[in-house]
Amino acid sequence: VPQPTPPAQNRYEVIVGLEALHGLVSRLKDAPALTVDVETTDPDAMRALLVGVALTDGPEHGYYIPVLAPPGDPQLPAETALAALEPLLRNPATTKHGHNLKYDITVLHLAGAELAGPTFDTMIAEWLANPASTNLGLKNLAWVRLGEQMTPITDLIGKGKDRVTMREVPVAAAAPYACADVDMTHRLVAILEQELKDKALWSLFTQVEMPLMPVLAAMEIAGVALDIAVLEEMSADLAERLGDLEQRIQSEVGYAFNINSTQQLSDALFKTLGLPSQGVRRTASGHYSTAADVLERMVGQHSVVGLILEQRELTKLKSTYIDALPKMVNPRTGRLHTSYNQTGTVTGRISSSDPNLQNIPIRTPVGRQVRRAFVAAPGCKLVAADYSQIELRVVAHVSGDEALLSAFAREEDIHASTAAAIFAVPLAQVTSDQRRIAKTVNFGVIYGQTPYGLAQAIGLTQGEAEEFIRMYFARFPKVQQYLDRIKIQATRQGYVETLLGRRRYFPELQPGGPADHNARQAAERMAINAPIQGTAADIIKIAMTRLHEALKARGLRARMILQVHDELIVEAPNDEAQAVAALMRDVMESALKLDASLRVDLKVGDNWEEMVPVEMASADQG
Repeated sequence: VPQPTPPAQNRYEVIVGLEALHGLVSRLKDAPALTVDVETTDPDAMRALLVGVALTDGPEHGYYIPVLAPPGDPQLPAETALAALEPLLRNPATTKHGHNLKYDITVLHLAGAELAGPTFDTMIAEWLANPASTNLGLKNLAWVRLGEQMTPITDLIGKGKDRVTMREVPVAAAAPYACADVDMTHRLVAILEQELKDKALWSLFTQVEMPLMPVLAAMEIAGVALDIAVLEEMSADLAERLGDLEQRIQSEVGYAFNINSTQQLSDALFKTLGLPSQGVRRTASGHYSTAADVLERMVGQHSVVGLILEQRELTKLKSTYIDALPKMVNPRTGRLHTSYNQTGTVTGRISSSDPNLQNIPIRTPVGRQVRRAFVAAPGCKLVAADYSQIELRVVAHVSGDEALLSAFAREEDIHASTAAAIFAVPLAQVTSDQRRIAKTVNFGVIYGQTPYGLAQAIGLTQGEAEEFIRMYFARFPKVQQYLDRIKIQATRQGYVETLLGRRRYFPELQPGGPADHNARQAAERMAINAPIQGTAADIIKIAMTRLHEALKARGLRARMILQVHDELIVEAPNDEAQAVAALMRDVMESALKLDASLRVDLKVGDNWEEMVPVEMASADQG
């Protein structure tokens, strides 16, 4: 058990005055590693003002340089302080440690200072070592890993309506808080580095995750242009459509009620209209549930159910995106700056928030219209590259299945090709219905879907679904062998790995895990999918880092601005669009060598929805 260290207050120094700062810089200039942390006024890096910088080169020390403090407190002008710190921050020989370093990089960049040199982010390290960790916050991590109880930020700035920002906190309180941040982060590095090495994750950390972090920072800083007029027009249209829908719902029920009240809606459906409630779960308040999955099963039973589902979807779209996006535009840049979260999933995929780009629905016409509002800046185009069937290509590679590999080698439509195989018909005679079933089976297999789940998805009996799965595995036997191998590995080792060694742990499949059959089955399904989805995530991350570097190396003004699912979007000046598309193809298709070669589909347009395939000049094909 780590022993609490004696109070280290005396080893934490406030650096007051330029002379002291220059002294500190010359003292730290040869340090092999520096831990950096900024204090600011806002958790949103794009809106934050720099309040102070904390540094340390070793445990139990910390130096705090205040640049924005309450009147009468010591402080240095930010420009002066950052100019003095520049030789330290920009020294490529010094590794920079931090916790959630993307935030510090962004704040420093906007204040005119750049960080150079290798990086070590303790938040990303903890997540990579333990993807399901609930201790990604520094305070939790220091307690769990070091046994150190840190001061919560709320002790300094308060809570709720009485909350202030760090600029109002006296330097005497801000300094020890900031110094403890760098001190604990510095101590965590050694522990986490050892764990990453023990778990064979060190090269993934240093070669994929750390190089990606500043790329995500650059994408956040770049932001994307938004056409607010498009959203305002949609908002007005939807308000009208929702008004109509609500009237139709109420006239079908026979009286006026609040459709957004689940209790009133439950009474309307199950009491007034008498819809069958057998098998419908009850909510905490004792009413029958009106959750989406319940309503979807009842669509055929009354015309009002479809109307309610439509009303729900449109209400959510309107409040979450159409009315919310304009408020998210940064007043200083006039653009929308999504936050990319590198530690947001257990599979290794990147997630995003404010707005969550992954959740903009693209299967519905209204959802697609939201993408029309994401536009290229004047004089620019959006160039989008989307990996084609990346997860199925990964399956073909890791399973080594000859039939699947040869379908990809012939550049066939993989779902039509699968349909031809399982229905035993020539490729040219595959019907759209057969292709739809094959597509569902293709994806069902990589998500470990049960015959019951597949039957539900396609609208077949469970017996028919079992027969399709049997035919699929008869045609692609090595895929089945691969899935069996993964299940055994997950059970024996308690984890599965991607091609590059990213791990996902499944304690529930270990001896002594839950006896609950459903919980084990769910874990098995996730174990099957984790190496596939995780490898796809690794590939996209490598491609993003290389594309970012390639755009810089060629002196292009184009910049990557959006990443969602398997797609990357670059904003390019009109005269660069063609060259950028060719570069995206080269970089993305060569990110990782697979036996089923990677392919991207390229599109270009003035907004994210209305894009056309890129016509490549034959010389660019390579």
